[in-house]
Amino acid sequence: MSFVISKIFWVFTSPGNVLVLLLMLGAFLSVAQGERWRRFGRRLCFVVAFLFFLIAICPVGDWMLTPLENRFPPAKLAQVDGIVLLGEDEKPFLSAARGQPVAYTSASDYVHFVTLARAYPKARLVFAGGSGLLVPDPRLKDAEVAKQALAGLGLAVDRVVFEDESRNTYENAVKAVALVKPRPEQKWLLVASARHMPRAMACFRKAGWNTHAAPAAFMTDGKYASKLQFSFADHLFRMNMAMHEYLGLLAYRLMGYTDELWPR
Repeated sequence: MSFVISKIFWVFTSPGNVLVLLLMLGAFLSVAQGERWRRFGRRLCFVVAFLFFLIAICPVGDWMLTPLENRFPPAKLAQVDGIVLLGEDEKPFLSAARGQPVAYTSASDYVHFVTLARAYPKARLVFAGGSGLLVPDPRLKDAEVAKQALAGLGLAVDRVVFEDESRNTYENAVKAVALVKPRPEQKWLLVASARHMPRAMACFRKAGWNTHAAPAAFMTDGKYASKLQFSFADHLFRMNMAMHEYLGLLAYRLMGYTDELWPR
């Protein structure tokens, strides 16, 4: 139930959707019967338009992403017992339609995972991810897309244990632990996008898995950018990515999925 609620909640809290809803509210109020409401509607439209302009020129998304991506630097381990790849934005529908694995920002995760798998040939390999869709595609799950992608990158998929029932990060950790049964003394690398690493690490720790960060799919250089660039779509996209993680961290802590609000 919490999975469905989280999906609906995000529809009304993502920055882009909030701005559009506020703009529509202002437009309707600006033609209302009462002068007071019309004045409020016009002011609201102005404020939203100004916010659109600020987002368009200021790298707000990068400012929000940087703390997330810097939270867990790549771990340097002499010995690695296993590597976990977290499913994130695989596209089963497009993969089935186009006949090849499709992933967006998580494509870098796959490259990093394969690189680590070759660097540690004796490490156990795990993929955790079923489907993050409200209505899963009956043809493919994220794990099947991952299998095709990893095979295409030259990794022997018979080395990989695929967990294909989880629907969010919390379930990724819980179901993968039940399937793999890692021992507390073992050292595992967790591969996920850098922005998602705080929430992922908190979930896997809560599940009792001794994981160390192996972030990938970086979207910033780790510094707080001051360069102004007129690019509304890109800045809003990054804001959405960051806000999704901050809200996820808060929600997971409130639901008891993690023990830390801001993991480290």
